[in-house]
Amino acid sequence: MSSGPAYGAYHDPSADQPVCPRHPDRVTYVRCQRCNRPVCTDCQRSSPVGVLCVDCVREHQRSLPRRQRAPRFVNRRGQAVPVATYIIIGLTALVYVLQWAGQLIPGFPDVYSLMLFSPMHSSWAALEISQLTGQLLYQPWRMLTSALVHSMASPLHLLLNMLVLWLIGRQIEHFIGPAKFVAIYVLSALGGSVAVLFLAAPNSAVVGASGAVYGLFAALWMIGRRLGADTRGITVLIIINFAFSFLGANISWQGHLGGFLTGLAASAALVVADKQREAAGSTPETRKRANRRTWLGLALVAVLLIALTVIGGLLINTEAFLGQ
Repeated sequence: MSSGPAYGAYHDPSADQPVCPRHPDRVTYVRCQRCNRPVCTDCQRSSPVGVLCVDCVREHQRSLPRRQRAPRFVNRRGQAVPVATYIIIGLTALVYVLQWAGQLIPGFPDVYSLMLFSPMHSSWAALEISQLTGQLLYQPWRMLTSALVHSMASPLHLLLNMLVLWLIGRQIEHFIGPAKFVAIYVLSALGGSVAVLFLAAPNSAVVGASGAVYGLFAALWMIGRRLGADTRGITVLIIINFAFSFLGANISWQGHLGGFLTGLAASAALVVADKQREAAGSTPETRKRANRRTWLGLALVAVLLIALTVIGGLLINTEAFLGQ
């Protein structure tokens, strides 16, 4: 069976109805978000920014490193399984179960209290007091563990975060690979905690994966821009979510803002490296070089966040710590 005319050969200004370039006998009003050409149901491919045609997807796949084009886990249709997204969701759900176990089972550790984050946990005042008293008060790792615990008073907190992660995480992981996806998620979670360290009260406490999720919103927006897709819908969604962040009660807008800005910075590393790769031509060597540049950019974001954590910790004095 013929695969249809060459890519782009469908264009006919006199045609009354748009037809798929690969299947000219099929009328379709759905258009690719990147090239704006009509695409029938058999040629449609889902993406973080909507429907793409098979040609645009293949063009993007050719630009990826070889190891990303051969996923280890695939479903029955041969599509890559977003393992990293599912693992994060499963791990977060498991921690939530352990939170309740800590409340209902006598003698079980209080997981919620052990994993939440307060700026005090990353302050140098806590480090000084820990050295004097022998108590472990300096616990900067909570900046990451707080993304695994959620409000026990409102299970909706967990459900909404995991729903968004499930909806957009799978698509982002498909486009950039599981390793880079996890890196952006973790960096965004850390970036949210850094913003809390600088902008929130020293004795405040935050929990939830919202900072990491907002980082994924930023990655979704950046990927859409890179693909040349219409990102107005994503932009409106981000604005609405930020409106709830600033206007809602008991919501850490600082964590949301920090996660989003970190997601932008981390995604920019991918976009810049991909543009340089495209300018140099898609060859195995240029793809490897782009991959190295991407990881270098992500590493620089991590170093910046660590430096900001140190600076933010110095700004909290011992008096503020003892007065909590």
